[in-house]
Amino acid sequence: MAENYFIISFDFDGVLAHGLNVKRKYAKKWFGVDLELHQTKKEGFNQLMTSTGKSDVNYRSLMDPLNEQHIMEYELPKNCVQVLSRLYTKNCRFVIITSRNNHDYPYAVAFVKEKFAGLIKYIHNTSNEPKGRFVGKLKPRIHIDDDLSKLRELKEYPIELIYYRQPENTGQDISVHEKNRILEANSFQEAEIIIEQIRKTHERVCQQEQIENTWRNVALIFDKTRAIF
Repeated sequence: MAENYFIISFDFDGVLAHGLNVKRKYAKKWFGVDLELHQTKKEGFNQLMTSTGKSDVNYRSLMDPLNEQHIMEYELPKNCVQVLSRLYTKNCRFVIITSRNNHDYPYAVAFVKEKFAGLIKYIHNTSNEPKGRFVGKLKPRIHIDDDLSKLRELKEYPIELIYYRQPENTGQDISVHEKNRILEANSFQEAEIIIEQIRKTHERVCQQEQIENTWRNVALIFDKTRAIF
């Protein structure tokens, strides 16, 4: 990637592709259950299957065929493509860092190729390694994730963090002492405002401090930004 691009990394599930409704649809069709929000997650789904006597059914029983047959039914967040397109014209480039397992990963790649053609080229699978390893290598300015635990793992890295809240992430709230480190967006329009503020701040800091605004200086730019603002 060219040195002067402003790189933003995204999680896949829950940020660029929302599977809430498709999970509910096929859980009802295949297993005859109506999922509550927390039951669209692994732990909640498995507990539901056990409580309804379907001990031979687990989360993979839902997710494997869902990915194989219905990945294209995942929903794009409202205005997602429009926001990314506007940011692209402002020298922003996008990568995906996903924690999908090896079975699910190729289906995410296919989804991105179809839904984000011309916008997103690179999608990295962590293969159970920490996302920080990829952040350290790719050097994005911002990471956006719908899992607070994954964002908390990145707090020691020189990167701005945005929590993309989804309704099924019940009980995941930014604590008071984290609010100066993790920002929150409830839509892509809100995320765009935050991204633009960060991008312009980096430009201003680089001008004031006479720093080249490049990925090679991500750590220095982050430190100077935090010190000034």
